[in-house]
Amino acid sequence: MRDAAAPETCELADGRVLAYDELGDPDGTCVISCHGGLSSRLDVAPAHDAAQRLGIRLIAPDRPGVGGSTIQPGRTLLDWPTDLAALADHLGVGRFAVMGWSLGGQYAMACAAALPQRVSALAVVAGCLPPTWPEMLDELNRMDRKLLGLSENHPRTARSIFHLMHATAEHAPKAMAKQSGVSGDTGRDVTTAIAEGLHDAEGVRIEYEVFGAPWGFEPEDVTVRADVWQGDADDLVPASWGERLAAAMPHATLHAVPGATHFLWYDHWDEILGSLVGSTGPA
Repeated sequence: MRDAAAPETCELADGRVLAYDELGDPDGTCVISCHGGLSSRLDVAPAHDAAQRLGIRLIAPDRPGVGGSTIQPGRTLLDWPTDLAALADHLGVGRFAVMGWSLGGQYAMACAAALPQRVSALAVVAGCLPPTWPEMLDELNRMDRKLLGLSENHPRTARSIFHLMHATAEHAPKAMAKQSGVSGDTGRDVTTAIAEGLHDAEGVRIEYEVFGAPWGFEPEDVTVRADVWQGDADDLVPASWGERLAAAMPHATLHAVPGATHFLWYDHWDEILGSLVGSTGPA
């Protein structure tokens, strides 16, 4: 796997740069991963071996202002499909599947909704509801609700918190892992991804602004085949959110995972990636 300090890069038409890692089988079926919130492209790095076994070319980009990617002030959720299409062109990929974990789920859904001719399958793992849906913000976990409010109304305070979180992940990773509720190898992987993702506090603040803004589409606009993965022991995303997302998308299947937490994909790479194998056709 590529060192965290040296991702591949793709220059976009407006001069911005997207940083990305390429994992798994370089000749395999292409799957593009949308990382979680307060994280980075590195959160999918542990899937390298599973992707290789399954014949998947796994592409993991950083969103604008995260990790190694150039910040994009004023961006919206529906700007992401344009960036992802440009990255696929850069890689010489025609059709691809997308998956997204946590906050990344809405980015993966945006790509599926906006690029139906290119995205043929979708996996949403512990994903969020649109903020315009009734009760979504009331049901949002306390930490994200607080960070969302600060990012929208008190940007300086939000940036200070993100600076502190970055320093903790980088210099006290065990403390950050404990705070996140993970341990062992998963704790190490999670804190590494957080440390990489929080280099630019303003970029992370913008992530939260986008998180709280209207999506510009509805889940029912996602017409590709979709798999929604949700653990019933998730203390960040209510289990009912997975049920509601799966019910809203026309061709979605819900996978309720007993005992699984918000970090369920770290224990279920084979199942999640396996649901996407063979779904994209020729690249």
